This record gives sequence, C-alpha cells and structure tokens, in this order.
Amino acid sequence: MEKANKRIIYEAVLVHNAFNNELAGFSDNEYSRYHQQNADWYRSFSSRFNQILGFTGQTVDEFVNYTSNINLTPEQKRALVELRKEPMFKKLMGETALQQKAKLENVLGTKITSEGMTFADEYGPKVATKTEQQLDQELNAYSNKLSELLTSGAITEEQYNEYSQNLDYIYDYFLSRSLGDQIPFRKMTNAQYENLEARALENGISFNEQLVQETMDLRYDHEELQELQNRGIKR
Repeated sequence: MEKANKRIIYEAVLVHNAFNNELAGFSDNEYSRYHQQNADWYRSFSSRFNQILGFTGQTVDEFVNYTSNINLTPEQKRALVELRKEPMFKKLMGETALQQKAKLENVLGTKITSEGMTFADEYGPKVATKTEQQLDQELNAYSNKLSELLTSGAITEEQYNEYSQNLDYIYDYFLSRSLGDQIPFRKMTNAQYENLEARALENGISFNEQLVQETMDLRYDHEELQELQNRGIKR
C-alpha cells in the first residue's frame, strides 16, 4: 500500500473514532455543548474524506479496503492538502500525536514543548507560544536527527515513518497555536456557553456574533503576547 494511502486511512479512522468519542460526551453535564460542537466538525471531516475519495460505502472496513487500492489523482491530493489545513483537523491530529510525545522525547533526547517566554501582569503569569521561526527550526533539527538515527540503524524505517509523522502533526498543531488559529476551538463549559448567550442578549446581537467578537478579542490578546515575546527575543 502506498504511504499516502496509509496516511489517509490513519487520519480518517482517527476522525471516525473521535466522532464516536464526542457522541459519548453528549451526556457530560459540564461539557456536552463542547462535545456537540466537536462532533459536528468530525462528522464534516468524515464526509469530506468520503467526498474527496469517492467512497460511497458505510463501514470503516469498507473504507479501509477501498482506500488501500486507489490511485490518488492530483485533484484528490490537492483536496486532502486543503482538508489538512483546517485548524480543527490540526488540533485532533496534533493532540493525538502528543500522546506519543514521551516516546519521541526519549528517541530525540530532548523535551518537546510549544511554551515560549513567560510574562506577568496584574492577572498573573501568561505563557507565550514559541514563534513560527523557533518551531520551524526545531522541526528541522528533530527531523534531521531522525534521519541520522535511521542512517545509523538506531531506528527502523517503520519507526522513522511513525516518529516523523507524529512530529509533523505535533509541530503543525504548535504552529497553529502560535498563530492563534486554535483559539476558536478552545474548550468551554456549558456554563460558559450560557454566559456568552446572556452577553449576546444583553448586547442585542446573535450568539454567533458574540462568539466571533470574543474570539477576536482573545486573538488580539494572543497577538499582543506574541509580540512581547518577539521584542524579548530581538533584544
């Protein structure tokens, strides 16, 4: 099976399982609305996988068998690239890959983190996310390290492929966080949703308008924090 096909199967099955996990979260009295929101995203991703690949079956096994044997067209490859750019998709893949972080850290001999500089104000300490340049440099260094380990025989080709894929997912997610693209997908309690609805009613706007407005405010705060870090690095 082609490497690209294996990746599609891995991602699509992960999305399918994540959707089922979110359905189970509907009974969570504290976070049910957050789980419902995530389930909508994962349902959308599954539909897009099916549409891109031309899959019309029903079961996961049927999807795996179908995808194992197809030759991807240039159009399909481009559509998959666009799907993988989705911040929520990066969140799922990144957080899943981070579950293997300890193994990666052991192989690379270093800690993997997105945490940058810490700043304090009247509300307490705030931790910035590493810059795009820092994250790119780290990814390149770790990728080179894995290549060296493969060449020396310290790891197998199968291990190399697994570690490289997880590393890419992790740093794609870290970069998305650094740019502030993960803010709209922050975890919120049912009470926070209700408070947001109350503020929307008070301001005479829709829930979605209020959500967008508050998300923009959070992104502005994030950009300010990142800018403080940039100034600190340039000193």
